[in-house]
Amino acid sequence: MQLVGAREHMTFGGSVTARTPGLLARALTRQGKGGDFRDPERIRKWAHHISAELVAA
Repeated sequence: MQLVGAREHMTFGGSVTARTPGLLARALTRQGKGGDFRDPERIRKWAHHISAELVAA
């Protein structure tokens, strides 16, 4: 974050499907624990927050 001058960061859930690469993803989908964990409203709110920060700067 310091290298690029970021003021904050945010992580969001993703999508784990049978096509997602990796051992952990395969294990999760085999156990029926895969799915789409993205939250579009949370992402939208964060994007609006960031745009307001940029306008204010």
